[in-house]
Amino acid sequence: MNADINALLSAELFGNRVSGYLYAAALFAAALIFLYFLRHIVFAKLQKLAAKTETDLDDLAIELITMIRPMEYGLIAIYLAIRLLNRAPGFDKALTLILLVVFTYRAITLVQRLLNYWINKTVAQRGLSETAKKSVVHSTQVILRALIWAAAALFVLDNIGVNVSAVLTGLGIGGVAVALAAQAILGDLFNFFVILLDKPFNIGDFVVSDTVSGTIEHIGLKSTRIRSISGEMVVISNSNLLSSRIRNYKDLNKRRVVFKTGVVYQTAPEKLRKIPALIKAAILERAGTEFERSNLYNTGDSSIDFETVYYMATGDYLIYMNTQEQILLSILEAFAKEDIAFAYPTQTLFVNK
Repeated sequence: MNADINALLSAELFGNRVSGYLYAAALFAAALIFLYFLRHIVFAKLQKLAAKTETDLDDLAIELITMIRPMEYGLIAIYLAIRLLNRAPGFDKALTLILLVVFTYRAITLVQRLLNYWINKTVAQRGLSETAKKSVVHSTQVILRALIWAAAALFVLDNIGVNVSAVLTGLGIGGVAVALAAQAILGDLFNFFVILLDKPFNIGDFVVSDTVSGTIEHIGLKSTRIRSISGEMVVISNSNLLSSRIRNYKDLNKRRVVFKTGVVYQTAPEKLRKIPALIKAAILERAGTEFERSNLYNTGDSSIDFETVYYMATGDYLIYMNTQEQILLSILEAFAKEDIAFAYPTQTLFVNK
């Protein structure tokens, strides 16, 4: 009986012993059981733990792992099992092609999921409207998906023996032609990603550039829309906007205010000494102000000039203008009480008799 079993196990079939097929089948079953144990036991428990945490990175990791399908587990087990067997070159080539195509596709889906996560996270921080979010996310996904699929196709062709150098050369020539024809569009598209990543401004920010001042209302793939101070919508390309100097007033939490006051030369010295204190009192009467200094700094052609500096604990322009107005009115009242006259351009002519 044992001799018959040994003879059966030693028998060869397609270049391998029957015992080799049995070992390969056992390894296949063990690998498949192990992989399914990971999927249904270990990963399931990790998924429950990830659901209890505040961060979503662990949820993303579990989601990526669970995207691997049962058929792919089977292919992994088959690949491990047949390592013990002698294989025909044609079989090896066909199996390699199947593995290459299947797992390249799976890699594409994983990379796309990672990019979608990054795009949605980035766009969510931009303060865009729902319509703008959908437009930006969709457009970005289309562009990145096309690049990923092109790279994956070249990878597969290169691994199955196709000379991709000629393909890349053709793509390079065609790409140069397209780039020259659509240089402005590609520049605006590139600068859209610069805005998305560098975040020089968000929707709702008040900005001042070399050409326009207003509130950002829309950031698109090619252009940005700004509601100007006078009320009209200004559409400016992303390249032109980023090529200019941009002042963003959103983060202006403390405003430095400098203004000058001129009085006539007939003002008595004792009254000149009172002026800084009068201005200081007028500033400190207003809430949210911080007085820095007020000095006599110049004797001009027709006035004695004082320079005053103070700070406001807000960047709101309307609040600043209202406060400055009240300060100037208080200074006018204080000067009137002290009989201090403001200067205006005059000339005195002396005649030598």
